[in-house]
Amino acid sequence: MARMTTEASYRKINLEFLNASGDEPFDIFYRTRSYGTIKYVRFATSKPEHHEKVVRLLESGDPLEDFFILEDDLFKYYRHATTTLRKIVANPNISFEKKAKKVYEVSKNIMKEFFENNASEKVLRSSDEVMEIMEECFRDYDIGFYGISKITNKDYYTYTHSVNVGLYCMTYGVKIQMNHDEIRTLGLGGMLHDVGKSKISTNILNKKGLLTPQEFQIIKDHAPLGGEILNEMNCYAHSVIDMANQHHEKFKGGGYPLGIAGNEISYFARICKVMDVYDALTTRRSYKKAMNPFDTLTLMKKQMSDEFDTKILDSFIRYMGPEL
Repeated sequence: MARMTTEASYRKINLEFLNASGDEPFDIFYRTRSYGTIKYVRFATSKPEHHEKVVRLLESGDPLEDFFILEDDLFKYYRHATTTLRKIVANPNISFEKKAKKVYEVSKNIMKEFFENNASEKVLRSSDEVMEIMEECFRDYDIGFYGISKITNKDYYTYTHSVNVGLYCMTYGVKIQMNHDEIRTLGLGGMLHDVGKSKISTNILNKKGLLTPQEFQIIKDHAPLGGEILNEMNCYAHSVIDMANQHHEKFKGGGYPLGIAGNEISYFARICKVMDVYDALTTRRSYKKAMNPFDTLTLMKKQMSDEFDTKILDSFIRYMGPEL
């Protein structure tokens, strides 16, 4: 029987991420059209007695229909997803590329829910565990930044950019031999650095032409807004909050929101600054083509050097070197 809720209340999910051990059941729906009206009909729940029905569908090899859950159950779904991801990452018979793409998919969807659908902070908290899983996945593979570029989405959206920056930050942490906790924190801060944009009008964020001075001032507010969001959640390290607050500060000064310089800027935020600019320049937008890595790093080194901690930028270029 179809539940009387609005279409906006449903969220598309990937059945492959469900698992038999989930202890919080939720309804799964499929979408159908009847006499020109879209309806959502319950297909199953994730209770054990219904799980076989889902497994049979997955094993049949038939094309999967679009399946949905109610928005309020998203955090339960992502608990299932992270449990499934851990099993995938631990399986030696699954290739690294498949593991990485699965982790990337879940990360991207979490950030998309937060930015585009105003998902609750419960959903955003799932990013903590996903970054931990991501670090575990990458720990045993020296894939480098080139390997990251093969996994990431090349079209610029706030949510894909956020995950990309998290991956670049995490990989940099691995390259400079940070400990596991620091690598995860750095990657998580990269993934969450733009959360303040969730409070900015999408009309301004997605504007194709030049921003007016007033619009640019509004955009600049995303940095302190991000710091406020993460601080109020009362669960993130200061370095993660600093990355949201300070990733638009410039090493020689003149950035925003505080105009601080040099070592006044958090070390993690200085790393995030490099990765943020690199990913923004190397991804496509509606109004510009993506730059190739060599041209991007040349531009950052020769024309934007005042913005970065040169030690970090030079290290990044050195680690990218053979892959350009």
